[in-house]
Amino acid sequence: MTTSLKLRFLILISFIAFVSLGLPDGLLGIAWPFISDKLDIPLENLGVLLMFFVAGYLSSSMTSSKIMSWISLGWLLAFSCFLTGVSLFGFALSNQWIFLIFSAYFLGSGGGAIDTSLNIFASANFSPSVVNWLHAFYGIGATSGPLILTWFFTMGQTWKSGYYFVGSIQISLGILFILSSKMWLVKEKTKEINQEKISYRLTLQKPLVWLSILIFFVYTGLEVCVGQWTFTILTKSRSIAEESAGLWVSTFWGSLTLGRILFGFILKKISTVQVLHLAMFGIIIGSGAFLVDVSNTMSFLGIFLIGFSCAPVFPSMIALVPGLFGEKFAANIIGFQISAAMIGGAILPAVSGFLTDPFGWEVIPISFFFQAILLALSYYFLIKKLKIKHRNYSPGF
Repeated sequence: MTTSLKLRFLILISFIAFVSLGLPDGLLGIAWPFISDKLDIPLENLGVLLMFFVAGYLSSSMTSSKIMSWISLGWLLAFSCFLTGVSLFGFALSNQWIFLIFSAYFLGSGGGAIDTSLNIFASANFSPSVVNWLHAFYGIGATSGPLILTWFFTMGQTWKSGYYFVGSIQISLGILFILSSKMWLVKEKTKEINQEKISYRLTLQKPLVWLSILIFFVYTGLEVCVGQWTFTILTKSRSIAEESAGLWVSTFWGSLTLGRILFGFILKKISTVQVLHLAMFGIIIGSGAFLVDVSNTMSFLGIFLIGFSCAPVFPSMIALVPGLFGEKFAANIIGFQISAAMIGGAILPAVSGFLTDPFGWEVIPISFFFQAILLALSYYFLIKKLKIKHRNYSPGF
């Protein structure tokens, strides 16, 4: 196999792997009410489950580079896929809350290892444009998850069938990683980059670094809140049929994916900061439309606008880091941002869920709106301060 053909093959597998990363996230938002009924646990316990998922994710993502010094990348990816596959089967088979928690933790562990190790490989071997599309494929997976469950519902099957199906995909992907294990070799330059480290203390002495960390905390919390709670809000509070609610959730993930694809082209014509200005405005308008719920059509468009406007935020903010803070700080800052994103993705949905006990389900759309406001204010303040310090940074300003 020629080098060019080999690279294209690895890119294809990487795209499939990122689809598989998104599938479980898309499943849980639809399946959770049924899991809650099955185990006789409160719906707001979804926040607890997400915390264990993120704990597993962080435990593996922070140690993936060390693990890769012990075993090859191909085998790490294979083992991680097997772990996520078994964990998804665990979701379907669990009859007790404690087993579901363990399944969530190991699902996060497998996903974190796949995400981090593939990003390490991609940064050393793929072009920036390919890396951008790579993250778009996560959205394809998240979009497909609700569609898969909705399809099983229409076939008279339960949510468990969707988990068995996606779990089988993960295990099959693990076999594919084993068969291609010799191709997954990390370039030496990645090792050199990892050896050149700036202390965390020096990085965190920059006050605006903390603000950028907050942006990722709030953004990912909002994205996960919308993805995981919308189905429950629609079915429990707004009397939307399960099949229609599932399509609404797919619309959110689908608009996120569509936006990432389209903004990849738009960013060639418009500066990153201009795109992010529009994105923040769109998130506020979309969350406001879903909150006021004037009509089903308006709420549906609000969900679409939230997803589409969220699309460029995460990758574009990552892309701005080297120019705004300096190349030598970039690795540490991006690491902090991604960690904050995972924590925000657990804490903010959990807080939103716990608020439903005293205030009812409609408190969650209110939380969407206030998170959108906080996200925009944090972003605008960061840009205002950094614009003064980086007048000549043409990509952003």
